[in-house]
Amino acid sequence: MPPRKGIVKSGNAGNSSKPSKPSESGSASVPDRVDPPPLFPPGSKTPLSLLQERCQKLGWEKPLVDTRNYGEKGWSFEVTLSKISKKSSEREQVRMSPYPRYFKHTALEARHWGATYALYRFCNGIQLNRVLPAGPRDYWNDLAAAHKTIPEHQNWMYDADPFAAQQRVEQRQAKNAQKRETNSSSQGSDSRKYTPSGEFSQLPEVRMASGLRDLVEQAGFELYPETSDIASTLPSQEVLSSIDRQLGHLGFNSRQIRDACTFLSTPSPLVSELFKSLTPLEASIEYLVLQAPECDLPTRFLPSNNSSNPFIASAHSGAEDLKKRWTEEKAVKEAGWPLHAVKDCTSNLEVAHNWDLLLVTLGKRLIDQEFDPCLVQDGTKPYTIDPNEYEALGAYLEGPNHIVLPLFTAPIQVHIFLAPDGHFPRPGYTPIYLTSTSIPPYIRLHLLSKLLLALEFNLEPEDGLFMTIMRILEDEWETTENNGPPDISTVLKNILPHDSNSTSDSFVVSPHPDVIPGGKREKRVIERRHYNPHENNQMKHDLEVLQASEKYVPILATRKRLPAFAARDQFLEHLESSRVVVVVGETGCGKTTQIPQFILDSLILSNRGGNASIVVTQPRRISAISVASRVSYERLEDGSVGYAVRGESKQSKRTKLLFCTTGVVLRRLSSGDSLQDVTHIIVDEVHERSLDGDFLLLELKELLKTHPKLKVILMSATINYETFVQYFDDAPLLTIPGFTHPVKDFYLEDIVSLISYKPASVKQSKKTDAGDALREELRSHGLDEETINVVQSISQTERLDYQLIAALVNHITETETEPGGILIFLPGVNEIRQCAEAVRKVIGQRGEVLPLHANLSNVEQQRVFKKTFLWKIIVATNVAETSITIDDVTHVIDGGKVKESRYDAESALLRLVETWVTRAAARQRRGRAGRTRPGVCYKLYTRRREAAMASFPTPEILRVPLESISLTVKATREAADVKSFLSQAIDPPSLSAMDTAWTTLQEIGAVDSDNKLTALGKHIAMLPVDIRLAKMLIFGTIFQCLNPILTIAACLSSKSIFVTPMDKREEAKRARARFASSRSDLLTDLEAFSRCAKMRSEGSSNHAIKLFCEENFISTDTIREVTTLRQDLLSSLVEIGFVPIDSIPTSPELNKHSENVNLLKAVIAGGLWPRVARVRLPTSAVKFDKIQAGAIQRENAASEFKFFDIGTGRVFLHPASILFDNAVWKSPFVAYFQKHLTTKVFLRDATEIPLYALLLFGGPLAVNHVAGGLTVGSKENSVKLKAWPRIGILANHLRRLLDAQLQRCIEGGMNLSSGSDNPVVHAILALLAHDGLSE
Repeated sequence: MPPRKGIVKSGNAGNSSKPSKPSESGSASVPDRVDPPPLFPPGSKTPLSLLQERCQKLGWEKPLVDTRNYGEKGWSFEVTLSKISKKSSEREQVRMSPYPRYFKHTALEARHWGATYALYRFCNGIQLNRVLPAGPRDYWNDLAAAHKTIPEHQNWMYDADPFAAQQRVEQRQAKNAQKRETNSSSQGSDSRKYTPSGEFSQLPEVRMASGLRDLVEQAGFELYPETSDIASTLPSQEVLSSIDRQLGHLGFNSRQIRDACTFLSTPSPLVSELFKSLTPLEASIEYLVLQAPECDLPTRFLPSNNSSNPFIASAHSGAEDLKKRWTEEKAVKEAGWPLHAVKDCTSNLEVAHNWDLLLVTLGKRLIDQEFDPCLVQDGTKPYTIDPNEYEALGAYLEGPNHIVLPLFTAPIQVHIFLAPDGHFPRPGYTPIYLTSTSIPPYIRLHLLSKLLLALEFNLEPEDGLFMTIMRILEDEWETTENNGPPDISTVLKNILPHDSNSTSDSFVVSPHPDVIPGGKREKRVIERRHYNPHENNQMKHDLEVLQASEKYVPILATRKRLPAFAARDQFLEHLESSRVVVVVGETGCGKTTQIPQFILDSLILSNRGGNASIVVTQPRRISAISVASRVSYERLEDGSVGYAVRGESKQSKRTKLLFCTTGVVLRRLSSGDSLQDVTHIIVDEVHERSLDGDFLLLELKELLKTHPKLKVILMSATINYETFVQYFDDAPLLTIPGFTHPVKDFYLEDIVSLISYKPASVKQSKKTDAGDALREELRSHGLDEETINVVQSISQTERLDYQLIAALVNHITETETEPGGILIFLPGVNEIRQCAEAVRKVIGQRGEVLPLHANLSNVEQQRVFKKTFLWKIIVATNVAETSITIDDVTHVIDGGKVKESRYDAESALLRLVETWVTRAAARQRRGRAGRTRPGVCYKLYTRRREAAMASFPTPEILRVPLESISLTVKATREAADVKSFLSQAIDPPSLSAMDTAWTTLQEIGAVDSDNKLTALGKHIAMLPVDIRLAKMLIFGTIFQCLNPILTIAACLSSKSIFVTPMDKREEAKRARARFASSRSDLLTDLEAFSRCAKMRSEGSSNHAIKLFCEENFISTDTIREVTTLRQDLLSSLVEIGFVPIDSIPTSPELNKHSENVNLLKAVIAGGLWPRVARVRLPTSAVKFDKIQAGAIQRENAASEFKFFDIGTGRVFLHPASILFDNAVWKSPFVAYFQKHLTTKVFLRDATEIPLYALLLFGGPLAVNHVAGGLTVGSKENSVKLKAWPRIGILANHLRRLLDAQLQRCIEGGMNLSSGSDNPVVHAILALLAHDGLSE
């Protein structure tokens, strides 16, 4: 067979080391072949090798040089350069060939001359011709000569970056094409339809079926709120002239331009609304695209055939009595009247325009008295208004004829209005209402009804009006405090509508904070009290009886043995003379349990016990509960001690000492409560420097300025306590010595020798200076070389050696004479699981292995405190470092590691980092061993490692996201500058971290463009959950799909519902896949929880449910936690007045749309925005298979799809995601809850979301009328979509209507009316159903 022409062998041809096959004849000799002479001298660099070197140096892929035979002309070439884009991770290519073509005699020559051509194209600034061989060098010089004569528009061909140069050329060509299209359009060509251009041409397309467009049109656009100063926003004549010219260039005719200019220059609510987010030109285009008949529009504004079908319709605007609306809103939002009652009264325009008459009319209806608004003057003598009287009571004039009277014992302000001519207030006509930041509206209306009834009678001669009002209200407040809140239906019986079934129109009142669904009474975490004058004497008597009882004698003896008891008098002296005291005590000194009791006993014995309200904060739930239990035991369970943590509360009216988590106090502060009823706040474990702890100190420092009776006690271990003394202006310091038994330390080098531990394999350590220094130090301690090798191998690995821990536990249990407790500190839950399995194998029946971490339920955590006659091995995270004491622990094994969240504000990434503990934390861990008797601490690190550890922990405020704390600051101090306030913290966070947090709050809609707190932001701040989940809950309530959203929010606030044992990963993955739902991790978790809940509701036994969970790798503990958390979240919504007081998660009125999957996804997207990623299939992965009828696209594997975060670029789905193996995507976008950087940037808890979820619930929506596209979001986080401009305009108007309705719902605490009752909701549900299509 003759050789094939044009095949160029590589330089390695014939150099294979494999033996060649023998010839068939075996003995036939092959004549020697005469090779042609080499092209270049031996040893010279060839153009091909130079080209490959340059590409490799620049990070490009290997270049391709293709040759082609043109017959008699010879061989020509084409060079292809490629690289992978760092931004898009897609391959970019540039092809290079000369024009006219250049020919050589052979293919080999063509390849080398082609390489020379490519080199000159991007390396002409380097004198490579000096290293080129003779022939290519001459070609280089010819190219240089031609380069000097090229026209200017071809300079891009010789750019050093050919990829960037090609992009600029493509952009210029697209721009020119756009110009040509514009010119063609302005000349009246109707032959073409709308075609997206430029950046939008290859993007996902938004579509809208014609029937749906008609539905959206019918929603109407007349609901825009009026603006008081519309005229000031209208464009000037100069701007109108500019718009005239620009609309003409875009192809609009003169009549359309005239109509647009008239529209823009005429004041209307619609014009004002458009100008809020659009330029005058954009506003005029939106008006024309919606108003003009489609056939009259310029070509570029016509739809493409596949975007949607043409339609002709229009928007209109409406007007309303502005003064009437203002009056109604004030009556509802400020005075707390039901909306329907206010509207009923304001149907009489005389009442609507007269504020005092409206208040009197509403008051008469409240107490069921007839009143004719037309008969205002009835001749009754008005009350005497004495300024001396009301000023003496603390009242003041808020405005002309408007007096505000604050009550003494109730957190209420009374607003009384006076007539300018003095004819009111009088009996039967007293314009009055009550306001409060913490009392719900219906209780205020109850108090008001009692006051109005009392004022119907003449006043006593010695009483004035204001004294009488105060006396009546305070008496009624005392009754309410003592007897509990009144029944809502009783309060509102005279003003409730009798025939209304509409949820959206009914008045949704805020329930009393002490009432939870189902009618069960539960006290607030920290409640206001009315003090009985005899309470002080009674409390003193009860304490004296308690101290004299026989049961108390041994308890008191135990307390007296604590070092803290000896410092009692000194502490109380400091507290008497100072408002802030810093108490520093070693582990075991008793400060946590004794200091609160010293304060309470001192107050009781000095006849001030009735006023006592002492709050003690703990950083963790387990600490709050366990310490409260201990202190309550020491006080013989007298009822004076309680606790409150998220999801659990135990307290009564007798509670004076309340132990709670720091977050509980912060939530009370964020709700506007200034803690006026609290006398002392004790902040324990301040040295931990948690985010909540540092923020609480900042709040307390400010609160001390306005709360003159408040006293603050900070309690710290002996760790950097000078910081707190200085922060509180050199507050007095009390140091309490520790009371710990001696603890003996064993380091890694001691442990290996002690138990003669030999790991399965010892890796040979690389020689380093640090390694050599460690070996020398170990030799100095007398260790042999074998032990040194083991120690060095263990200390240099990043993984914990669970076999070492198991061997150490085995050594302890075999050598100790009596059983005790062993506390093992590990960095995380997975490590606890693996360690527990290893320990159980060696401990057998000699002991019980118990996990201890924050994700366990309270019941599970309490198991570690139970007494046992066996060895108790507790495997814990750092929750066991402080505050809690497990009496039988005598041995501590310290792994030396901890997991910390560290936030990078620049990349907005949260990194979960495993790092060495600080020396301060190591000392705390060590102290756990000597609390009740002498102990031993085994440290799984060397002495040298301990010396290199940081002294103190990095404050959490410097390493976590700040959006939640920023929102809390804004909610409690609306007028304050958040950055300035946080800059006053002990360790102020960086400006970049604060800027990132503020941007996040703006993106989720918690603050507006003027940096003011929105109604949505106020409600988010009051919900005890992540801000995104809070937004999701509010949307779920408004759109009546609350039950599933409660579950999703609870799941995201807990550990995973599914467990994944290390040895059963694939089996667990298959089990989770059985619950896969709607291409969503969140809806999959929802399905699993719902299945368990259904079994419970159908009466399945606990055993059956447990078996079901075990078979499907579902955690029963998490199911219980999610169930509890769902109820807690619902109670929080009740407390802020957002759902009715008697609601349950499955209430029908809250779940009309709970089965609408796309609505659930939209609510998820709205809560998580801008945590969105785009799913792309690279062009190189799109392949087609030929069939008889043509070609079909080949199915792609899941691994071929790439994910790109809309803000930061390339990301990856976590392998645990239910979407990880998904190869079919209905929508090219996913929303996710978390983004973590480990080996890659992984997305977790992902959900595929429809395009209309982004359009209607994402960031701001901008329409590019010229290029034909939409942009959702801001510059930093945006999604671009292809769409016919009319669809974008229509979606934008629907969004504005939705936003206006959401604002009213959030401010009024109401649901959106659904279905046909609300055309906006009806249109949104229809668009989401099939993502803009009819089916």
